Order: sequence, then structure tokens, then C-alpha cells
Amino acid sequence: MTRLATRLARLAPVLLGAGFLSAGPLLAASEGGGGGLPQLDATTFPSQIFWLIVSFFLLYRLLKTKAIPRIADILETRQDRIGADLDRAAKLRADAEAALKKHDAVIAEAQAKAQKRLREAQERVAAELARHQAELDADVARRLKDAEQRIAAAKNAALGEVATVAAEVVQAAARRLAGLEIGPEEARAAVARVVSAGGR
Repeated sequence: MTRLATRLARLAPVLLGAGFLSAGPLLAASEGGGGGLPQLDATTFPSQIFWLIVSFFLLYRLLKTKAIPRIADILETRQDRIGADLDRAAKLRADAEAALKKHDAVIAEAQAKAQKRLREAQERVAAELARHQAELDADVARRLKDAEQRIAAAKNAALGEVATVAAEVVQAAARRLAGLEIGPEEARAAVARVVSAGGR
């Protein structure tokens, strides 16, 4: 501002000497009482142009030193805030992606553990069923063998009784038909011979 004031102070005598800042036309217009607007008077154009240049220069200096730096600071602050928000958003997105990957890994691990436990349970149940089946088969085989032994024993007993009855029938038949007395051993031997001959 001091430079501008100094330049204006140096320029004022030159302009006054050239008649640019002459007050004559203004005084003449006021004394004459002529109508019309003074800014449309061609004799005042040089002074109007001068003050227009001075006002433009002052406005330019004011904008350059005050308004434009403040606007630039505001824009820079806003840009910094936007950049910080974008950085924070990127960080939050990366954290969310990492959390999603961790969640997926936990779910995959849980599914793997569940499948492993299910497979182990199936194998354990299958082994238990196989053991029960083996025990059942062994029990059935034992009972079948016992039954076969009992059947064989009953068969032998029945055959023994049949042989005894046949021997008694042979003794009774020999006594009645031939009047012979045959002992039990001879009767059994005769029955055995007949049975063996029939088997051939």
C-alpha cells in the first residue's frame, strides 16, 4: 500500500499538469446548472478512466493479497480433507476385506473340522456296527452249532431207541414165529446187519 500511495503521489502532479484531474469541468457543470449525468460528460472521461485504473489496481491488489490466498487456503484445506477422507475410506475398505478373508477362513476351518468329526463319527459307528455284526454272527454260528449238536444227539438217541425197539420186535417175532429165544445182543446185531444191508 505504501508503494501505491507513493506512486499516486508522484503521478498526481503529472496528471494535474496534463489537465486529467482538472476540477474545471466539474465546477463548470455545477455553476452552469446544466442537467445530465456527470459520468456521461466527455470532459470527465480522463478522470473517470484514471479512477477506474486506480480502483482496478486496488481491487487487484486486494484480491491478490487477501481474497485469493484465503480461497487457495480454503481449497487446499478442502483438498487435504478430501484426501484424508479417501485415505481413511481406503483403509476401512482394506480392513473390511481383511476381516472378510478372516471370516471366510474361520468358516472354512469350521466346515473342515465339522466334516472331519462327521467322518470320524461315521467311521466309529461303522466299526461299532461291524463289531456288533461280528458278535451277532459268532453268536448265531455258536447257536447253530449247538443246535446241530443237539439235533445230532437227538437223532442218535432216536436211532438208538429205534434200534432198541427193533431188537425187541425181532426178539418178539422170533419167539412167536419160530419159538426161538434170541438175546438182546443177537437181536441188535441182526437189526444192524439189516440196516447196513439196506444202506448199501
